[in-house]
Amino acid sequence: MKQKIVVNLEPEIWKLFGLKLSKFFCFFLFTKRSACLLFQKLTESAALFGPAMVSDVTATVGMHGSASTWVFNVVRELVAAGGAELVTCYADTLATLPEGFEGKHLLVKSHHGSDELDEWLRECGARVILSIRDPRDASVSMAQRFKSPLQTTARWIGNDASRLQLLAKLGHPVLQYETRFFERPGVVGLLGQVLQRPVAEAVQAAIFNRYSTEAVRRHAASLGRLPAERVTMVGDFTMDKETQILNTHIGDGMIGKWRALPANVRAEMTRFFTPFLEQFGYPLA
Repeated sequence: MKQKIVVNLEPEIWKLFGLKLSKFFCFFLFTKRSACLLFQKLTESAALFGPAMVSDVTATVGMHGSASTWVFNVVRELVAAGGAELVTCYADTLATLPEGFEGKHLLVKSHHGSDELDEWLRECGARVILSIRDPRDASVSMAQRFKSPLQTTARWIGNDASRLQLLAKLGHPVLQYETRFFERPGVVGLLGQVLQRPVAEAVQAAIFNRYSTEAVRRHAASLGRLPAERVTMVGDFTMDKETQILNTHIGDGMIGKWRALPANVRAEMTRFFTPFLEQFGYPLA
């Protein structure tokens, strides 16, 4: 049996990503030979991500509750820092894409998505960055934050999970919530490399600080003080159009919270999410 090792080319950073090597999707763990080849692959970004690296469309696709808004905002800041004229949106279908983005850099934030949107992203060679979380925890987190029944939020997360399973198999880089990537300053620089938009360390630090958990918590609590044209309502919740931060944005961040559920509910959620859990290596018990 081949020995598996954690890739750690830059301390605690590269192992946060699943990367596309040859035709295989590798998620966090690599054979020794693959680990040796990875650095060479990273220097060949066009080969690593193909036409996605020369497009003007980027999509951050995340499970609800997976720090997907952190990923969106860091990518948004990195693209803007490079001087691109940027258009951002939330979209799960082609019909919800904005008009007039031709010749500009379009950044799409998305959750459950649709086949038509994913086909369009493939056709235009978009860069796609994924974020995931144990779907049982994500379901509980959404139920707590939005005061919705767990059965309802599990369906939301199930839709996200089905899409993420398919996209991950295409080799898009994956950020896993349980690694606490959003608490690691170096991930900002890593995303800059993935996007081919490197920025100075001082800029990386400023971006990281703007989207720290406490900074986002303060921002979410102050949305009522933003100019009226910058906010919108998403159901019963207030959202900042620029950052897509909601007033209920930050939860407790706990890992393994699903284990506090009654035994029969734990078993049912595990059964429901088993294909996702097995694909990404999450424990079933």
